Amino acid sequence: MQTRERNREAYVHKGSRTGLLLIHGFTGSPGEMRPLAEHFAQEGYSVTAPVLAGHCSTVEEMNGTSHSDWIQSAYNAYMDLVCDTDRIIVIGHSMGGLIAFYLANRYKVAGVVSMCTPIYFADWRAPFTPVISLFKPVHRGRITRNEEIAQYQGGYDETPLRAMRSLIRLRNVVKDELGAFMAPLLVQQARRDMTVRPASARYIYDHVGSDSKDIKWYERSGHILPVDVDRKEVWADALAFIRRIERES
Repeated sequence: MQTRERNREAYVHKGSRTGLLLIHGFTGSPGEMRPLAEHFAQEGYSVTAPVLAGHCSTVEEMNGTSHSDWIQSAYNAYMDLVCDTDRIIVIGHSMGGLIAFYLANRYKVAGVVSMCTPIYFADWRAPFTPVISLFKPVHRGRITRNEEIAQYQGGYDETPLRAMRSLIRLRNVVKDELGAFMAPLLVQQARRDMTVRPASARYIYDHVGSDSKDIKWYERSGHILPVDVDRKEVWADALAFIRRIERES
C-alpha cells in the first residue's frame, strides 16, 4: 500500500530518449500518477511526475498559489526532461490535462494524453466559486473517498476555493486555445466521473485542431482514472499511443 508521505513525493526515473511528463490534478499529488509512472519506467522510458506548487502542503498554502505557479512547476519538470530526451509526451490528469494543453501550445511537445480533463465541472456550484471564494476561502465539507483510491492520494480533506478560482481561469484559457492545439492527442475519460462531466472529453476531441486524435472511454472508473479499476486498460492505451508517436517521429 502507498504511504501518504510517498504519495507527496515527486517521481523521477531516467531511461530512454523518450521523456514522459506526468502531471497530477487539482489538490492531488504525484501518488495518483505514481503507479502509471512506475509502469512507464519499467517499459524503459524517462519519466517525471512533479509536485505542483502549493500541493501536498496545506489548503492555506495552496490558496496562496495560482495557475501560473502550477504551470511553472510543470514547466520546470519539462525542462529537466528536455536535457536528457529527444521528445516529450505529456500525460495530464484532470487539471494536469489543462496544464498539458497549455504547455503543448507554447513549447515543443510530441503528444498529449488527456485524462478526465475538465471543460465542464460536475458540481453545479463551480461557476460561482469566484464569488464564493471572496467570502469563504476554504470549503471544509466532508469529502467522500473510495478507500481503494485513497491509498494513492496525498491531497487535502478540504477544498481551497481561492485556488479553485484560478483553476477556472486556467480552464477558460485552455478552452479558448483548443483550436490551436496541433499535436497528436489521446483523450481518456471515465464514464463514472463525478468530478468532471464526461461531456468534457467530447468537447476537447471536437475542438482541438489536431488531425491525429483519438478518444477512449472507460466504463467502470471514476475521476481518478490512472489508479481506478480500468487502470490496466488505461495504461495499455496510453502506452500504445506513446509507441505510435515514437514510430512516426
